[in-house]
Amino acid sequence: MAGTLLFLLVVLEVTLRLSGFSFVLYPEDIEFGRPDPVMIKVGFQPDDDLFWVTRDYGEKLERLRDKQPPLLLLGDSCTHLGRWDRALAGLAEDRLGQRPRFGNLAVAGWSSHQGREQVKRDVAELDPRVVTLYYGWNDHWIGFGIEDRNVARVRRVFSSRMSGLRLVQLGTKAMVAWGARQTAYPNRVSPADFADNLRTMVADLESKGATPVLITAASNHRVGHEPPELAERWLRNLDDLVPLHRQYVSIVRDVARETGATLCDLEARFADLSQEDRDRDFRADGIHTSAAGDRRMAAFVFECFEDNGLWPLILE
Repeated sequence: MAGTLLFLLVVLEVTLRLSGFSFVLYPEDIEFGRPDPVMIKVGFQPDDDLFWVTRDYGEKLERLRDKQPPLLLLGDSCTHLGRWDRALAGLAEDRLGQRPRFGNLAVAGWSSHQGREQVKRDVAELDPRVVTLYYGWNDHWIGFGIEDRNVARVRRVFSSRMSGLRLVQLGTKAMVAWGARQTAYPNRVSPADFADNLRTMVADLESKGATPVLITAASNHRVGHEPPELAERWLRNLDDLVPLHRQYVSIVRDVARETGATLCDLEARFADLSQEDRDRDFRADGIHTSAAGDRRMAAFVFECFEDNGLWPLILE
């Protein structure tokens, strides 16, 4: 019986290969500017828990275990690819006379689902005192056609180590199709799950003795002036951009009020600036900051830390 079943599976595997069938659950084309698809292939690798990580993620994690920096920055490309972390360290050194030790474990393209899994798996052993959580953009983009939590289920069932088998790919495709039918929200992370992910990260960090800091995702988007390239892949309708982002920003604020977590409301701070200043502070996508915006963001975060008494926890 077992031999017959094995024979049938082998025949089906060969048939699928001869027919040209292939379906691999790759992470989506992360971001719409940087990193581009070529950079993704060179700079990222699959991770069963986190979907993808930078190729040096393991080495970076090992260095942070050794150094135990008191400040840890988590999030997506706004933190991973931005330079506001270094600008913040330089500003602290200028104003407080001491350069803070910090670690940046943000990864481009990540949603709060990946952040939650990262906090659970990788952050405890680093023993940080203050942790920033800067998520939101990728949560409300369209992803695989199913939510990140369902992608996680698929990956747990079909290990990436077996992803080369066409039978596994066929099963993966079937599960993705089923997950898409069952998903209430086509965004990568639904509003309800976004709030739950943030609450979970806040609770997990506080249980480890760390102070979580929720950061709202700043933007330079205006109704009627939305970057048209966002409609090509990231949105169902370009008109959804501003109200959708505002909804997820409001969730960050609500979770901060509900949990008592520190809030650095960067979206509100940038919104108070003139349009000329915002145009200078953001890149063309209206999401990622320019060099001037990195310095402005660093100043806003510095003030937020100062107002909430966090610098004594960070500086030794």
